[in-house]
Amino acid sequence: MPQFPAWDKDELPTPPDTSRRPWRALIGPGLLMVGANIGGGEWLFGPLVTAQYGGTVMWLATVSILLQLFYNLSVMRYTLYTGEPVMIGFFRTWPGPIFWGVFYLIFEFGSVWPYLSSNAAVPLASVILGRLPGAADGGLVRGISYAVFLTAFVPLIFGGKIYNTLERVMVTKLALILAYLTFVTVFFVSATTWKEIGLGLVQFGQLPEGNFNWATLAAFAAIAGAGGLTNMGFSNYARDKGWGMGTRTGAIPSAIGGRSIQLSHTGKVFELSPESLVRWRGWLRHIRRDQLLLWMPGCILGVALPAMFSLEFIRGIQNVDGNAVAAITAQGIADRHGAIFWYLTLLCGFLIMAPTQVSQLDAICRRWTDVLWVGSKRLHRREGHEVKYVYYTILAAYGVWGLVALRITPDPLVLAIASGVMMNFALGFSSLHTLYALLVLMPKQLRPGVGLCMGLVLCAIFYIGISVIAFAQQWPKIRVWLGA
Repeated sequence: MPQFPAWDKDELPTPPDTSRRPWRALIGPGLLMVGANIGGGEWLFGPLVTAQYGGTVMWLATVSILLQLFYNLSVMRYTLYTGEPVMIGFFRTWPGPIFWGVFYLIFEFGSVWPYLSSNAAVPLASVILGRLPGAADGGLVRGISYAVFLTAFVPLIFGGKIYNTLERVMVTKLALILAYLTFVTVFFVSATTWKEIGLGLVQFGQLPEGNFNWATLAAFAAIAGAGGLTNMGFSNYARDKGWGMGTRTGAIPSAIGGRSIQLSHTGKVFELSPESLVRWRGWLRHIRRDQLLLWMPGCILGVALPAMFSLEFIRGIQNVDGNAVAAITAQGIADRHGAIFWYLTLLCGFLIMAPTQVSQLDAICRRWTDVLWVGSKRLHRREGHEVKYVYYTILAAYGVWGLVALRITPDPLVLAIASGVMMNFALGFSSLHTLYALLVLMPKQLRPGVGLCMGLVLCAIFYIGISVIAFAQQWPKIRVWLGA
C-alpha cells in the first residue's frame, strides 16, 4: 500500500453554540457510544463478577472508564484537526501503512468474533423453552444466533449517513434499558446492594479473597466503557457528526438514501491563526462536554445498574453454564417478583446485546473502509459517495465470516472472555500509538498537554498489564489446548 496522501487545507468551522438547546448540541458520539457500550459485557459479567465477588472489583470499571476518557479525548483531538479518523493517523506514522496494516489486523482478532449475537440468542431461546437453555440446547441457541447476526445488518443499509441510523438506534436502546434497569434497582434492589456497589466503584485495589480467575477480571475491565479498538470509533463518529474539520471531509453514506453524502479521499487541516486557535479551544471544550457530561456518567451507570441487578438477585452463583449466563438474572428476579419480570428482563437482555452487535459490525467495517479509501490510489478515482461500495463489500465479507465463527466457536461465555483479554492488548498498544501520532503529526500548539499524555501511558500500562497477568495464569490451560 502506498504512502497516504498529504492533507488538504481548509478553514476550521465555528464550534456549536451550546447556549441555545445545549443538550441537543451535545447529542453526538458520546451518547451514541454510551448506547453501544452498554452491551453484552455488562450483562454477561454481572453474574460472573459481581454475583461471585460482590462489589469488590467494581473499581476496575471505574479505572477502565477514566483511562478510556484520556484515550477518547486524544483520538477526537486528532479528528478535530485533520477531519479523518485516528486509524488513518496511525497509518501515516513510521514504519508505514504495510506494517500497521498487518499489526492492526492481528489486533482485530479480539473484535471479529460475534459473541454478542450468540449471547443475544440466549434470551430468545429462554422465551421459546420457558427455561434457561443448557448444554443440550446448543443447537437452538446457535440457530437463533444466526438470525440475530443477520438481522444486525439491516439498520446499516438505510438512513443517509450510517452514523445517523446508529445514533437513532443507540439512543432508543439507551432510553429503554436505562428506564427498566432504573425502575428495578430503585424499587427492588436493597440499600445494602446499592451501598456495596457504590463503595466498590471507589475502593481501588481491592481483590477477591482466595483463588479467582484473572481472565474474567481482565474481560470485565475490557467491557467497562468501550474497550479494544472500539474506542477508535469516537474519532470516526466525530468526523461523521461533522465536528471540527470533519465538517470539511464528509461521512460514509448508507446504501439507500445516501447518494448526496460525500467522503473526501484525504484529511483537511487548518492554518494556525489567532482566530482559528480560538475556534480550536471551543471545539476542545465541546468534546470534553461530550465525554464528561454524557459518555463517562453513562458508562458508570451502564456498569453499576446491571451489577446491582445481578448482585441482588443471583448473589453467590458459581459455575454458570455458557448458554445460560445471558439470561440467568431473569430467572433470579422472576423467582422473587413474578413471571412478568422473566419476560421483561429477557427483553432487556436482548435489547442490551443485539443493538450492540450492530455497532460492532459498523466499527470493524468503517475502520478498514477509511484505511482503504484514503490509502488506495485506485479508489481515489471514485466519487465521494462511492465509498459505500467499499464499506458494504467489507460488511458482506464479515457477514460470511460471522456465520462461520458462530458455527465453530465454543460456548458464548468462553468467547466473550477470550475476546475481552485480546481487546485489552489492542487498547493498550493503540494508546501508545495514539500518543505517538499526536506528537509526530500535529503542530506543537495543538498537541496534548502533559496530563493527557500521562493518561495515555497509564491506559497502556493498565490494559496490557491486566491481560499479561490473565494470560500467565491461563497459560497451563492454553498449552493443553494447543497440544504442547
